[in-house]
Amino acid sequence: MKLIIEADDFGLSESVSDGIVDGIKHGFITSTNIMANMPCAKYAVDQALKNNIKKLGIHINLTVGKPITENPLLTDENGVFLYNKKQIENNKLTYKSVYDEIVAQLDMVDKYSGGGIVINHITCHHLGDNNIIKQVVYDVAKQFFLPIRREDYSEKFDIKKPDLFFCDFSIKNVNLDFLKEFINKYRDTDLVIELLTHAGYIDDYTKTITSYLKRDEELSILRRAKEEGLFDGIELIDYDNF
Repeated sequence: MKLIIEADDFGLSESVSDGIVDGIKHGFITSTNIMANMPCAKYAVDQALKNNIKKLGIHINLTVGKPITENPLLTDENGVFLYNKKQIENNKLTYKSVYDEIVAQLDMVDKYSGGGIVINHITCHHLGDNNIIKQVVYDVAKQFFLPIRREDYSEKFDIKKPDLFFCDFSIKNVNLDFLKEFINKYRDTDLVIELLTHAGYIDDYTKTITSYLKRDEELSILRRAKEEGLFDGIELIDYDNF
């Protein structure tokens, strides 16, 4: 097995970003993706550069916070993205409105890093089954030669992605025994697997912007797994290495 240990939501908050950087530095997170429109995205980029993290995924976000572009087709009367299901079912969004915002998010990482960080894959933040969004994500991936997370909406697209996307640990089954069961099931396969995590530290600000507060618990379990040798004999990789 080749395993990508992916941490979603880099840039969500300073504490989440710090936790992800800590995990990468100590070898129990191998890849992360940035929410480039969020207020802490610049902080996250700065921390990545300080710690010699030169490659990130883009966590395409059209459902939380404010867009980078002036984009009333994607926002409410306060200029905030329509949240989750409302955005997915938004009949006002157009191909251009989605495309412009996604490319702006890619460009923002380049701007914040002064060209020092390369985007090397695409993931999406709660975008669900919207045909326009799906098509734009696919087109952007093709345009910029980026692999994409394997999810239901990406199955039909002829584009590079891991063999398996394993999302049952994060949020649903946050315990070491469950993680051990998953690793041992696939250890001797030839599959490239992405393990989803939402690892990170939690502070008071983070509690105001996300309802998911087991991020530090996920981080601790991944650390224990590394210390106990659970990943020994497995090729830990990022999106560049498959």
